[in-house]
Amino acid sequence: MLETEGALPPARRKRRRPKKSSRADGATHVSVTTATLIRAHEPLGDESGAAAWVARLDEDEFTQALLDEALDSIDRVLAAEAAASGRPFAESPALEQIVSARIGYGDGDRLADGRFLDAFDIDARGGTASPRRERQGRTRPVARIAAILSGKDEANACEFLIPRVRADLDAGRVYAAALAIETAARATLVEMDAALDVPDHEADLDELERMLPGLTVMTDKALGDGRAWAGLDQEVEPPLRLAERVIRRRRVLEQ
Repeated sequence: MLETEGALPPARRKRRRPKKSSRADGATHVSVTTATLIRAHEPLGDESGAAAWVARLDEDEFTQALLDEALDSIDRVLAAEAAASGRPFAESPALEQIVSARIGYGDGDRLADGRFLDAFDIDARGGTASPRRERQGRTRPVARIAAILSGKDEANACEFLIPRVRADLDAGRVYAAALAIETAARATLVEMDAALDVPDHEADLDELERMLPGLTVMTDKALGDGRAWAGLDQEVEPPLRLAERVIRRRRVLEQ
């Protein structure tokens, strides 16, 4: 279930005269999307089973697995909506985008409305990173964003293509990832060729180039079969991981 709270009303046909803005008018309102994932495939049975399940929320690995499952489900919903509507979604959901999370149990229509018999608020984004790492995570991209917007720098195609392949592969859309990885890898080779002058960078590019013939064969086979096969994800993973490392190294060393 997806609901958007605080969204703007539908546009009117007649445009009204602009209203003078004032900071004294109050805080700015933004829309927040509430997603409710109902795990109907794994019912808890009775209250004792539900209580035992809730008790496991103290286990970090169990809670993280539930959050990962929720994000994967939202990703699949967005992908299905994109396929049906023709409007691609920009990125897969991530933990850092979560404003708040609640995990609990309930029954019937209450769950459909996002209401629980018992629930607990979860710190989805954790808090294990040091203040310095959290600050770097927030500020590192800012300089390059400003450079791209001002025209002093230009985003590379591989910086869009490789994350898209990763999102498809992680979400189980192996066939889509397999069809895109060759182009994404070739773009990485061309665009990252002169990005850095360090031995590791050159070695990774050479290895990625050696993988290209195999990627061509894999792509042709996938197009011929019209579907994924067992183990295809393992063929996509190595070149994808290598391209990610090339792009990440350039991003880090240029800070």
